[in-house]
Parts: sequence; structure tokens; C-alpha cells
Amino acid sequence: MEIRLLTIRALFAFSLSSLAFSSFAGVGEGQELYNSFCTICHGPLGEGQTMGKPLTDGMANRLSDEDLLAVITEGRSGTGMAGWGDSFSDEEIFDMATYVRALQGKAGLNLADDNAGISDDPAVLAGEDVFNGRAGCVNCHTYRDQGGSVGPVLDGLSGRLPAAALSEALLNPSASIVSGFGAKIVEQEDGTQIVGRFRNDSELAVQLQSSDGRRWVTFFKDRVKLIIDSTESLMPDVYASLNALEQQQLLAFLNSL
Repeated sequence: MEIRLLTIRALFAFSLSSLAFSSFAGVGEGQELYNSFCTICHGPLGEGQTMGKPLTDGMANRLSDEDLLAVITEGRSGTGMAGWGDSFSDEEIFDMATYVRALQGKAGLNLADDNAGISDDPAVLAGEDVFNGRAGCVNCHTYRDQGGSVGPVLDGLSGRLPAAALSEALLNPSASIVSGFGAKIVEQEDGTQIVGRFRNDSELAVQLQSSDGRRWVTFFKDRVKLIIDSTESLMPDVYASLNALEQQQLLAFLNSL
């Protein structure tokens, strides 16, 4: 038991120190690993197979982040679930766990320090109001356990993006789309086009998350005309619509995360 606790604590310390970005960028890498090693038992969408339980049912959803990491790292005694701790790095295990959370419709693992508070800088506080209000960023992005899941988690953002790169991301969202947060366009037989965040793919179907983040929709490939990758970010060009003061305040808030 002591060894197990030390192992998982080490994973948490590792993810907080050098993987603060993993919820942001690890979904794509986790999907590649999941598709290569996990689908044979758990299915391409986490639906479960003869050899493996579902990863999207109530029991799996109730696992804490620590327990999820432990299961992937150490396996489950008395079951066919093997431990991958000797085969993959801490980063790869964290990415796989992050992708499992994505299959469950969650934003990812949240290992942020809950005791860390928002700055009392007036510009930061005003920027948080802009983020949650006029700009509507909170509808798509999560920070400190609140917000949407269409866009990347923003906890630790200031440690991932320098100020210049953050400004560029706000001014031109489609210039660089974070891995795991790309969009696909589905054209139905009547010509209607639906755009959403790409979540899952299988031989028979593709699954998109609606742009408002509220629904996951499955499209069967033999019932639609076309499925293509979108080169445009789902992030709306809201930043340009803000006045100069609001832009400064929003930047101050994002740089405080």
C-alpha cells in the first residue's frame, strides 16, 4: 500500500511540475496510445468489449483522478487489467488518463492546487468578469473546476504560453489549434453542415461535441455525405470585439492563471 501511494503521489507531483499543460495538450497523445493498446479490451469509444469493462459507465466516471492513474499504472488484481507502469512513462500514463476523461465527456484531469486563489489585482478581477461575462470564454473553457469543455483547460496557462503567444492565440485562434481540440465538418445527405469538436472515431461512426459543448452527437458514416477536418478553430473571434480596456483586463486575468 505504501509503495502504491508513493507511486501515485510521484505521478501527481510530476504532472503538477512538468505536465501542467497535459489537460491542454495531452488528449491527442493519449488518444494515440489508447487506440493502439486499449481499444482491444475497452472498445474504440470506451464502450467496453468482452475482455474489458466500459470506461464510460457510472463506476468508471466515479473514479477519482488518483484512482484512475493507479488503475492504469498498476492494473487491477484478479482481473485482466494489466498495469502499464513498467511500459509507459509517467507522461504517457497521464495522457492516457486524460483521454479516458475525454471519453467520459469531461474536460480532463484536474490536478490544480485548489488552494491557489485568484489575484487581488483589480485588472485581474475585472478580466475575470470579462471572461465570465461579455466575452463568454467560460462557456467553452474551464478554470478552477468551472466552465465548458469545448476548449482547452486554462489552469496553468501562463506557464504554457508566453504573453506574446497568448495575444496571438486570442487575435488569431485558427493559427494554431491545440492537439485534441480540432473540429470536423459533417455534411449530411440534405447538404446541411454540422461543425463540432472531434471527440471519437470508429469504423462505423464519428462523434462530435456540439460547439456549445452541451451535446455529444454520433454520426454514422454510411448515413452522411462527407466528413472532413476543419481548418478553423471553434473559438469565436470575440477578443477583437472587446474594447482596449477589456482586452487588457482579459489578458491580465489569463496571465494570472
